[in-house]
Amino acid sequence: MEEFIQRALGAGGHLAKLVKGYSPRAPQMLIANKVGTALEEGRHLLAEAGTGTGKSLGYLIPAARWAVENKKTVIVCTHTIPLMTQIVNVELPRVQQILKMERQNLRYQLVKGKSHYVCYTKLENLWQEALRSVSEEAKIVQKIFKAVTRENVADRTGLGFDVEDSLWHKISAGSCPAVTKPDSCLLEDLKEKMYKSHIIVTNHAYFFSDLVMRRKTGNGSLPDYDAVIFDEAHEMEDVCCQIFEKTVDVNRFEALFEHLFRRDAFRELDNRTQLMLTQLRQDFQRKLDQVYAKVGKGMENDAYRLLDEKIDVSDVCSTLTQFIDKLKALNVRGVSDILDKLFEGNDDLDFIGSNSKRSWAYWATVHGRNNVTLHAAPLFPKVILASSLFNKVPVILASATMSSGGNFSFFAGRVGVKDYDTVVVDSPFDYANKTMLIVPDDAPDPNSPEFNRYTAEKLEEITMYTGGRMLVLFTSFDSMNQVARRFHPYCSERGYHLLVQYPGCNREELIQQLKEEPRTIVFGSSSFWTGVDVAGDALTTVVIPRLPFPHPDEPLIKAQVELLEKANRSSFFDYMFPKMIFKLKQGFGRLNRSIHCQGAVIILDNRLRTKRYKGLIIRSLPKCKYSSKVSDLVHILPV
Repeated sequence: MEEFIQRALGAGGHLAKLVKGYSPRAPQMLIANKVGTALEEGRHLLAEAGTGTGKSLGYLIPAARWAVENKKTVIVCTHTIPLMTQIVNVELPRVQQILKMERQNLRYQLVKGKSHYVCYTKLENLWQEALRSVSEEAKIVQKIFKAVTRENVADRTGLGFDVEDSLWHKISAGSCPAVTKPDSCLLEDLKEKMYKSHIIVTNHAYFFSDLVMRRKTGNGSLPDYDAVIFDEAHEMEDVCCQIFEKTVDVNRFEALFEHLFRRDAFRELDNRTQLMLTQLRQDFQRKLDQVYAKVGKGMENDAYRLLDEKIDVSDVCSTLTQFIDKLKALNVRGVSDILDKLFEGNDDLDFIGSNSKRSWAYWATVHGRNNVTLHAAPLFPKVILASSLFNKVPVILASATMSSGGNFSFFAGRVGVKDYDTVVVDSPFDYANKTMLIVPDDAPDPNSPEFNRYTAEKLEEITMYTGGRMLVLFTSFDSMNQVARRFHPYCSERGYHLLVQYPGCNREELIQQLKEEPRTIVFGSSSFWTGVDVAGDALTTVVIPRLPFPHPDEPLIKAQVELLEKANRSSFFDYMFPKMIFKLKQGFGRLNRSIHCQGAVIILDNRLRTKRYKGLIIRSLPKCKYSSKVSDLVHILPV
């Protein structure tokens, strides 16, 4: 493997023939050799590599070689769409060419959730209707049909133009009306390609959804795999917990019953059988309402409450089981999908009611007038991943932020990997000369009422120096919107474009405008802390108003804190602080995306000046210039 990596990445090697001006990078070759050794020896590897190290090619080249030579299947998972797109459209085609120079043929395939793909049966039916119409939707349908049939486009992003959600739902393969798949089924074609591939690229959510299915049935939608690579691995804990979360409310069952009772197969049953099933449904719903009413009453005025005791749902679950068994005994055709969902809902309700797993959190939420939802989610994925992933195949975990001072124990303990090798590769960027950390000395306490006003005023001062080209990372939508309302008049008067994230917005469109228009300022929360990649002078300043500690009022976080405190451990230093550091490093990393980047990260939170842990935070960040004055921006911003 080492000789191959030298031929691929060394001076005058395969990659040098493909990329003009290429020069070997020692960090990239180190990653490649470590990944190759881990795969050959069947070991886990935690690889922390800063931006600019060529991490993705570093793991793809040895993974592809290992897979092709040994007829293996490797799953590569990313968290963000831009990285997934880069791997599929840029990196893997290069890897494929490198292996061709070795007289080997690499096959790879991108896989997303079913709802991203076109259902040909539904599209063809809609196209037939569109031929008789002159509406705007009919024109779009004909355009989609042309792209699918003539250009072999299979998914929504491949169309190259926007499709309204309402129309996409009509043609999406998320649900398919065909009883038997036609030869033209795009998903069946995708499945065939996937099973022939050496490397399958997907996202974290799809992988963990597949893992849920494997744990339940023994089979998944992905083919059996021999190794898994997680890029952006710092996100896998949260994504895994979200995917494995179980939620049950009254509407979940009511919707399924409504679908079932409208099916032709149900209406064809005799009246006596329909009446019997209707009575069982009503009995179930009455008992379920009683359980939820009791939970809601106990919550009083709380928006959520952790559940410390069992909820007696035995009578409710046995009634639904009786309904399912009766319908199964009747051998009714065409309703198995709904029966499966009813069974799954019943199983989830029984699981939440039992409140038996200590490694899980159980809670209830209320929305509107007494609309109660029951929840359960793993506090950490280590039990799940240890048995279902790490004990089965070698796993490569890659990220720019997994360790604290080179120590991986916190991250490894959370995700459940025990016996592993590590490699840490620093970024080649010149932080010492091209980056400045500014922590203003006039900031009030971040929890004080005047902090949002201070933030807006400070942004006005910062903008005087930057002229835009700024990303502001918030820890909550509420504070972001408050600051935006105060800051917006200043931007409007002076011709700055203030773009504020909102639920469901297209993040890439906002970032594209930041890249193209210098007088742009983007406000982002949640997803903007990772995956935003703006190289060069388009982004010169990142502002972080508050340190990104986990929100202690979120149910899962509160449960984590209670668990640690019951064990007489520090919930702050054993959980809240390390999680904050990982996210802060991600936010800091939004500034430096290439060797041409230069600018400042400004943190307004005065805890970075006043708390005893301030030194730990500073040491966790890249070594760079430091200042307490915004006016020092003149010494670091590019001319």
